[in-house]
Amino acid sequence: MSASAVHLLIFTKQFAAMLRSRLPLVSVLENLAEETPQKSLKEVISTVTDDVKHGIDLGDALAEHPDTFSAVFVNVARAGMLSGKLDSSLTQIAGYLENLDQLRRKLRAAFAYPAFMLVAFFAVFNGMIFGILPRFREMYKNFHKALPAPTQLLLDIGDFWAANWYLVIGTTAVLVMTFSIWIKTEDGRRVWDEVKLKLPIIGAAWRMAALARFLRTLAVQVHNDVRLLDALRLSADVVDNYYIRDILLDIANSVENGGSIAGAFRDHEIFHGIVLQMIRSGEDSGTLDELLAASADYFDSLLADLLNVIAGLINPVLTVFIGLAVAGMMVASFLPVFDMGSAVGQ
Repeated sequence: MSASAVHLLIFTKQFAAMLRSRLPLVSVLENLAEETPQKSLKEVISTVTDDVKHGIDLGDALAEHPDTFSAVFVNVARAGMLSGKLDSSLTQIAGYLENLDQLRRKLRAAFAYPAFMLVAFFAVFNGMIFGILPRFREMYKNFHKALPAPTQLLLDIGDFWAANWYLVIGTTAVLVMTFSIWIKTEDGRRVWDEVKLKLPIIGAAWRMAALARFLRTLAVQVHNDVRLLDALRLSADVVDNYYIRDILLDIANSVENGGSIAGAFRDHEIFHGIVLQMIRSGEDSGTLDELLAASADYFDSLLADLLNVIAGLINPVLTVFIGLAVAGMMVASFLPVFDMGSAVGQ
């Protein structure tokens, strides 16, 4: 969790605990403004405190700082104020922030080791072709003898890289920048987000992560009496997938036009299965928030298992691949040493 996210989480927990002690809202905010160590958050809380003192609603005061307080945070806080359960709402937000952070850390951890291995391999490759192998080329050149084929192949690759590294890096950078610009457009991001969900194995992880984020966001809002249409639309914005976001906005429009929640979700295959069952049951029983939270826990569990499987597959395969590549480079380095005797004899 980033430093700012940690401070926001601590602030939210302290806020909820102090409100449970029946302290006046303004006094709580003043104390939190004094105790918060992070300067930027401290300034935001001080501004919110001043606004509340001057009669501005807490939700409106928080909404003035969207970089600090998300729309979900603001809406849940507003609902808590209206229902008289602000402390409970803030506790829900704190749990929500922790769960989102755990999800982000799981995804980062799954890709950290492969990224490290590729960087390490690139460093070893450059060290071999620029530091070690050129010395053998000079020695064999003096002996008027050809280098062993594997060594020569690796040197040829190194020569190509040395002569064209700027073209390779430049072309890669242009492609990456073009792709980055494209996915920042509305259409590009929507296409990419749909493609991501169809990728083998990793697509399932992206789907589970998006569904878990959506379900938990919706559950927190429904539990705190946020209007369902507002909750659906805010959850769509939080899901971080334009393809799923557009589907959720269509669902919200369908519900607004009088359709049932389960019926609206039933029209979209991505929600078939446990999600649809839970929503249908929650709508019938009036326990939608509980079943949504249970669904989010279910997908979190599935995602954790899938990430473990992905790590279990990628890490050994990548280790073997890089190990073989490094072993090949070592063989190419040692062959000239083994062949040195015959080279000297000639």
